[in-house]
Amino acid sequence: MRIEDLPPRLQAQVRAQLAGSQKSGVRSQNAEVRKPSLAPTGGRKRKGPNKTEVDYQRRHLRGLDARFEAVTFRMANGHRYTPDWVVFTDGRPSQCHECKGGYALGSQQRARLAFDQVRVEFPGLVWVWAVRVGGRWTVDRGQ
Repeated sequence: MRIEDLPPRLQAQVRAQLAGSQKSGVRSQNAEVRKPSLAPTGGRKRKGPNKTEVDYQRRHLRGLDARFEAVTFRMANGHRYTPDWVVFTDGRPSQCHECKGGYALGSQQRARLAFDQVRVEFPGLVWVWAVRVGGRWTVDRGQ
């Protein structure tokens, strides 16, 4: 792709970046110009639990072999589901816990749908849905 193929606004941005890289000593003879990607990056970047998940572990999973996002389930519809906490008993998963804050976001509704679906497809485990509202946990251990 050539710079001239871009819209004028992007041409100006690219030329400004190239000018800046030349000042810093970076060679730009073979610089490749790419259009900005609008696609999601895919994959999660998070390495550990957030504050809500840590609070749930501290209050409800103390003394258990609970591991953060240790297992991912592949469902019949092709989707995947990874619970926040998986409790292992004798080296095998026995309980799966999903904990949410008190926000009623679309993502929470999608998570609940996936949770209910995986609960149906993998009935041999104990499935726990927990929501924290105002510092208090509401825990649903229904099966």
